[in-house]
Amino acid sequence: MPRVPTTTAVLPGARVNIVLKQDQPTGRTEAGVVQDVLTRGNHPRGIKVRLTDGRVGRVQSMAVSGAAVGSGEGVQGSWEEGPAAVGVGLDAYLKPAKQRGKRRGRGEVGGAGASEPGENGEREVTEISTCPVCGEFEGDEAAVAHHVAGHFDD
Repeated sequence: MPRVPTTTAVLPGARVNIVLKQDQPTGRTEAGVVQDVLTRGNHPRGIKVRLTDGRVGRVQSMAVSGAAVGSGEGVQGSWEEGPAAVGVGLDAYLKPAKQRGKRRGRGEVGGAGASEPGENGEREVTEISTCPVCGEFEGDEAAVAHHVAGHFDD
C-alpha cells in the first residue's frame, strides 16, 4: 500500500491531491489547496481535509507546486467542471403542496350537516361525522372511515 502524507506535511495552504468520497472506488484524485485539516492524527487511507473550494476528501499525495489548482485534472483522468457551487438552501427544492379537491362544507355554521347542490339544483344536507378515535377530525362518512383507518395503519 502506498504511503500517504502525514500531519506534518498536510497543513492549511498546502497543495495536495485528494480522493473524494464518491471517487473512492475509482481512486481518481483531485488537486487543490488545503483550507482545513479535518483529521486529528495520521490515517492509513489519508488525512481528511477540506479544500479552499469546499470539496472534502482524503490526501493521497502532495501536489507539485506547478500543478493547476482546482482544474479538475486528476491522476486518473480529467473531468469538466460544472457550474460553480452556489450557496443554495433546501428551500430552493421545495414544491408547494398540491391542492386536494374542494373544501366544501368545512367551517360552516349551521348544525350537524353541510349542504351540497343536488341534481336539480336544490341543496341536500350531508351528515358530518367526527372521528371516534381522536375526536378532532370531522367530515363525511367516507372521509372519517379513511381517517380512522389511518389511526390503525402501521
